[in-house]
Amino acid sequence: MNTREFVSYYKKLRKEQDETIEYEEAREEIEEIFNLIAEVIAMDEEVKFKNKGTFSLLKRKKRRIGSPTSKEVREIIPKKTIKFVQSKILEIS
Repeated sequence: MNTREFVSYYKKLRKEQDETIEYEEAREEIEEIFNLIAEVIAMDEEVKFKNKGTFSLLKRKKRRIGSPTSKEVREIIPKKTIKFVQSKILEIS
């Protein structure tokens, strides 16, 4: 599902709740939600959604890799990524 499909689905859900919403307004609301999640995770905290899953910050270590063609050894710098772990009891309504 790409961004456009996700926003269209969100609009459809809001319409079912008897709330009309424009595409741009729906996109902005979704962006605000994801920005809020990213801000909380940046503070080294987890975001948990009951019966859905958990967003957390994953710190990857520095690694050394070798290129099979040039035999050159390179280092990959450490980085931080966002990890989502699905709940064992996933509720989809």
